[in-house]
Amino acid sequence: MKSLPASPPSNLSSPISGWRRPLAVSPTLQWRAKEGSGWDVATLWLAGRESRKHRKKRAAGLVKGECTASMPGLHQETSLIPSRPCVSPPSPSSIVALPPLDKHFQSLLYKTQASHWKVYSARSVFGDKDCSLFVFNRKENVKAPPRLGRMTRLSLTDLIRFDVNQLHQLAHPRILQVVHPLEDTKEFMAFASEPIKGNLEQLVIEEGVSKLEMKLGVLQVIDGLSYLHNSAKMLHGNLTPSAVFVTSARMWKISGFSFSVAAKEGNEYPCYPWTKKLPSTLQPDLDFLAPEYLAPNQQSVTTAADVFSLGVLICWVYGGGKRIIDAKNNLESYAIVCGQLDEALNLIAEELGQNLKESLSKVLSLDVDVRPSVQLLALIKHFDDPAVSALRQLDDIAQEFDPTLKAHFLSQILFAALPNIPEPLWFSRILPRFNEQLLDSTEIFTSVAKPLLYMLEHCESHNIHKLKGWIRNVLEHCHQKTLASFLLENMSVLFRRMSDDQVEDNLMELILSSMKNEDTSMQSSAIRGIPSVAEFLPMGFVLRKLLPVIQTLPGYLHDNVPRQLDLLAALAALSDRCDTASLQQLTTCVSLCSAHHPVIIHAKSRLVQRVVTRDGSRLKDPAHVCFHLLNPLVVGLASRDLSPAHFDDVMSSIRILLDIVEQLRYDSDNRLAQESAGVGRLASRRVSMSSNNLPRVMITAARPSLTGDNSDLRKMSFLSADGRLEDRGRRESKDSRGSIESDVSIRIGNGSDVSDDSSYHSQKGRRQSWLDSYGHSCSLEQTSLDSSRIFDRSASMRRSARNSSERRARTRSPTGDVLGDRPPSARSIHQPARPNSFTNLGHNLVLTYRNFWQKD
Repeated sequence: MKSLPASPPSNLSSPISGWRRPLAVSPTLQWRAKEGSGWDVATLWLAGRESRKHRKKRAAGLVKGECTASMPGLHQETSLIPSRPCVSPPSPSSIVALPPLDKHFQSLLYKTQASHWKVYSARSVFGDKDCSLFVFNRKENVKAPPRLGRMTRLSLTDLIRFDVNQLHQLAHPRILQVVHPLEDTKEFMAFASEPIKGNLEQLVIEEGVSKLEMKLGVLQVIDGLSYLHNSAKMLHGNLTPSAVFVTSARMWKISGFSFSVAAKEGNEYPCYPWTKKLPSTLQPDLDFLAPEYLAPNQQSVTTAADVFSLGVLICWVYGGGKRIIDAKNNLESYAIVCGQLDEALNLIAEELGQNLKESLSKVLSLDVDVRPSVQLLALIKHFDDPAVSALRQLDDIAQEFDPTLKAHFLSQILFAALPNIPEPLWFSRILPRFNEQLLDSTEIFTSVAKPLLYMLEHCESHNIHKLKGWIRNVLEHCHQKTLASFLLENMSVLFRRMSDDQVEDNLMELILSSMKNEDTSMQSSAIRGIPSVAEFLPMGFVLRKLLPVIQTLPGYLHDNVPRQLDLLAALAALSDRCDTASLQQLTTCVSLCSAHHPVIIHAKSRLVQRVVTRDGSRLKDPAHVCFHLLNPLVVGLASRDLSPAHFDDVMSSIRILLDIVEQLRYDSDNRLAQESAGVGRLASRRVSMSSNNLPRVMITAARPSLTGDNSDLRKMSFLSADGRLEDRGRRESKDSRGSIESDVSIRIGNGSDVSDDSSYHSQKGRRQSWLDSYGHSCSLEQTSLDSSRIFDRSASMRRSARNSSERRARTRSPTGDVLGDRPPSARSIHQPARPNSFTNLGHNLVLTYRNFWQKD
């Protein structure tokens, strides 16, 4: 091995075996070894022996993110250091390190190329916050030609240094925020900013921008320019798509101050003309430059120059990335295009809209005095949009310190604007603002919950998971009264859209805690919310927790009709999924609603009908049915405040319950008789005579007029095969009465249905034949017909029929079990069998036609 150069300081020595002499290491390499990068002095010295050509290639790869070691700037040569394994070059997205920035930032990942910058995503060491790292490789520096004399000192690095320094001094929400100042080394220049997605050129061309976001972004650029012109007294000088960056929160922010100038006096700014002698990289973009920059002997410009650049930028954005001026750095072409800007605007008139096109014709005017200020441009009708206004206020919500104004904006203005905001913006703009500004604002969570639940209810299913964190956070703070009431009123949205066990558990706990609360408004909110979520509540929760809590509410319900109505509605909704045991426990709660108000009586009647319609066979305990359901309805019949419609409805429910009790009693008697006689279960098999299974025949009957003459008017009725005449044209009360009695109450399998083939008669016997008692009973519908036309025209028969109709016997079941003076033995011996469906059908047809011909 050749002898090594002069020895380094005494504290540095080689750890590699076989090397006896100390290494000569440059101060830069000594510093890198001291920084604890994991490189020993020998490795640093060997790395420094690389050829200059190889170092250039390696440096270029480093800027692209192709680093093979933990410390950039040094290439790992396995041929020189056998102890180190060979590592393949990683992709540009691999993690890199950039000293000395690696002291402040970690987890660097290459993201994109923005103009002359390589952009990396990173996280700060202190605070662990997301940021973006801008890196410029000095090897890519551009200098002015030497023949320009003093201009030789101008280079791209000088413009970068001026740009970042200006950017660091400006503090405004519409200016790119610098979080770490410029680091300038021999290899690169770098600074850190807030996290970005890229510049405007990448966003518009690669991803596309909606019209709403275009309006919002242009207004943000206008706000930034207004700040520069009026507050900072600065002219931007090069407002191009590459000078506008889009942050991760979709905010448009101005950057690129390489050619900015300060005002000399008033509204005059120095003018540096565009020249062919300099490279285009060292000058503003000619396609976005105002024409007055190129005027002969032009010494100064005004803010109208930036207004012209803004107009060209707006045309570029609305045109989808197409330049309205494309001179290709040729001054002659630029002059020709500027003279035809009106024709160029007509080409994109459809994208701009009429109002914006008229404004841009003034903005792009060659006459400086015609151009409006940027503030006036923001006031045109094109930007007068409630959705845009709401999103602008949301972007600036951090500057609002009054919680009341924040709450009003979130619950009223933003909520009203959400239907007009595209769904992608909900999750790219609105939700990030909530995450940035409102996570700790627990006092306004009620106002935040309103737009959150709207987004949850109307968003696509694949976006629901994006709201899960916020929904959980809101439910953890539902101890606030207003927030808890709002969540209870909107539980159906949460149960239906959120498939999350934690959310459901929190909601069920909220229901219980609210019902146990001493605040009656909280109890009312919980009870009113139950019907909308009854189908989602587990039956175990209902039986073991919810119903026991309801049993503790007599004081809350006492003599309060609205609260009792709410509870009956909740019980009716819960009853749909109950089995026999749970339904018995649920109907016990009906007795808590003890008010004798007509609406309470009718609500109980509807609850009974709902239970029977769903499955009446779940009612197994006659004592329970009579005490909790039948008794309140019977007592309620005495109320004179019941309307005729409600009275008929309650009567129908009572008949249903009587049929159920009768069926349960008859089944019990049959069971006891079978057990005592030793008869098998098949001996008691019966055929259901439910009217749902029997055919119906449409018949017509002439209706006599009040004047006594018969007209051709016909009454449309449906005759069911079990002997009921159902009038489809009757009023609602009679419809509910007849349809429930003939369609619903029979569905329970009433015990009075006996087939013709059945020869078995119980010892106690049943009532007289349904057909024999036909003359002594009539349905609620048949009472409207004159009973004198059913049997005979004689006066005695008419009186007999009227007397029998006044008894109001039940439609399906004849009255009582007592058949007059006949002894029990006779009843048991002569127990008739109930006619089958065809017998009933024929009997009713005979009576109908007889009535029809006698009348004629």
